[in-house]
Amino acid sequence: MAPLKGQYLLIIGGSSGMGFSVAKLALAGGAKVAIASSSANKVSGYVVDLADSDPEASLEQLLAEVTGGGQQPLDHIINTAGRGVPKPIAEINLATANELARLPLFVPMLIGKLAPRFLKTEGPGSNSSIIFTSGQVAEKPIPGYSVLAAYASAQHGLARNLAVDLAPIRVNVVAPGPTETEMWGEHREVIKKMVVEQSLLGKPASPDEVAEAYLYLVKNTDATGSIVSSNGGATLK
Repeated sequence: MAPLKGQYLLIIGGSSGMGFSVAKLALAGGAKVAIASSSANKVSGYVVDLADSDPEASLEQLLAEVTGGGQQPLDHIINTAGRGVPKPIAEINLATANELARLPLFVPMLIGKLAPRFLKTEGPGSNSSIIFTSGQVAEKPIPGYSVLAAYASAQHGLARNLAVDLAPIRVNVVAPGPTETEMWGEHREVIKKMVVEQSLLGKPASPDEVAEAYLYLVKNTDATGSIVSSNGGATLK
């Protein structure tokens, strides 16, 4: 396992939830961390709006800023940005499907395209990686989630093929189950009750628990094309 100390991580979506927990634990391990969020009010790092008209240009600008124009390359890029909003298949048209695919599918593709220019790939101790965030719905169907399941599953295929195309850069995915974050909002208690009934462990995950899956993939220099699930056994019921 490679030590965290001295490694440079960019966490997109790192100002809250799982991304914030990854940042917190990485800092505790001695890593240097940059975080990026779509809201300037929530971030003490960089702002990137992946919902704008040109997400590729926004990502490229972010990566250039974080690395000083490539002079200080990153060791790892972790993408936790995105909010899964289920849309019934009966309400889908091509335009809606394209827009819903932006964060879970098109943005990861663009990260795969741009990342090699800003990641450390040479020299002793090189251990560069990209980590995407999928979800349990890629492994177990949930009523009403056909569209999101398609994108979550596509991330698995994308990561495995990018692991081939971008080697020696490692590409992996974390697939969390229900995780108690700010996204639950005012429905927190209702969601938590449902999760308790579905989980073999009788509880939702905490962001800190899921964050350990990301750090495992950061440190394990043998892991590429891997899907790491953290779902409390929900896919087994």
